[in-house]
Amino acid sequence: MMGPALAQRPPLPIFQYLILPDIALCCLILIYPSKLWRFSAVAVFAYFNVKALSYTTGDGLQDYAFGCAVVAQLFTAIHLLCLTNPLRDFRHKHDVIPPSQQTLLKRLWWSFGVNHGPRGIGWNYQAPNLQPAPTEERWQFVRSSLWRALRFFILVDLAQSYIHLNPLFSTFGSSALSITAQGYVLRCLNIAAYSCTPYGMLNMQYSLLSAVAVSLDIVKPEFWIRPYGYWTDAYTIRRFWGRTWHQMMRRFLSSHGKFIARTLGFRPGSQASSSTQLFAAFTLSGIIHSAGGDAMVGMKYLGASFPFFFAQAVGITIEDIVIAVSRKMNVQSSQRARLVGYLWVFWWFSVTTPWYIDWSVEAGISRSELFPVSPIRFILNYLHVDVGQFFP
Repeated sequence: MMGPALAQRPPLPIFQYLILPDIALCCLILIYPSKLWRFSAVAVFAYFNVKALSYTTGDGLQDYAFGCAVVAQLFTAIHLLCLTNPLRDFRHKHDVIPPSQQTLLKRLWWSFGVNHGPRGIGWNYQAPNLQPAPTEERWQFVRSSLWRALRFFILVDLAQSYIHLNPLFSTFGSSALSITAQGYVLRCLNIAAYSCTPYGMLNMQYSLLSAVAVSLDIVKPEFWIRPYGYWTDAYTIRRFWGRTWHQMMRRFLSSHGKFIARTLGFRPGSQASSSTQLFAAFTLSGIIHSAGGDAMVGMKYLGASFPFFFAQAVGITIEDIVIAVSRKMNVQSSQRARLVGYLWVFWWFSVTTPWYIDWSVEAGISRSELFPVSPIRFILNYLHVDVGQFFP
């Protein structure tokens, strides 16, 4: 939905500000020029990223997504051009000879894989703690992926229906209400519905893309590990972010954190180095979301969601201290301790997630429609079900 602020900005040239820089980065990975040219390229990337924020897609939610994408692309460029040497450091499990000795077409495909392999599946930098690789046969995998896509479509439609039928999310601007305004139970439901949107959309899009790629025999099923981990792993904040949530930004967040820790002179493996990397990762994640997504929705929202991301590093530090003290007191890990962990994580996100959502309600993002049709709302309307009576 396009509001007055969005209507005043020119439409985003997607090819110029997202696709073209992506192609350029693939080419730069391939040739890996001198340091001067690489740093100059990063400066050009930064210019295009900042410039892109002055445009709009015409929809607040899409603006947020594209804003995050272009800033994440900048940090990916820094990672691949300044903090690593892909031609020297990276190898795929199917690499028989170095990429520099392959044909031009194969090198282009190789650099495309590096650029678009944030979790490093099949590479020597594969992110830890991912789900097991699929073992299904080709067409069995395609069928299961399409079925998963349908399930996540229903999940997103359910979440979107809740959001659009809850009067709180129809408020915006100066009349906007916090998602905490309806009491603790509905606060948690509001958080769940809002969080299910990116969770379900990424899963749905990933499942559809994997079905297409495998059906065309472009990529084998084993390289399509599911984007999210197991929810049963989320009994600490650290495990939630490091195992359960997607790891799409882990590669460049980790390299930037290690670079900062080394620059400050901290010994690898030390507590100082670990803490520096932790806070650097969530600070950079906060910058991507708040200086990218928030700012593209509207410059008045620049930095709005940053406190949420920085708070995660604080929360992890607190729980690390508690866990360390518990171990010194010989408190053994048990099912009871794990249950306490689940309750702690649930409470933590019920407190901090409103810092991520409230500003977007004010900006009117919650009024965006992701799908042209809503089967759930069609059924509710057909049955004349008045959902509004369940909300205060």
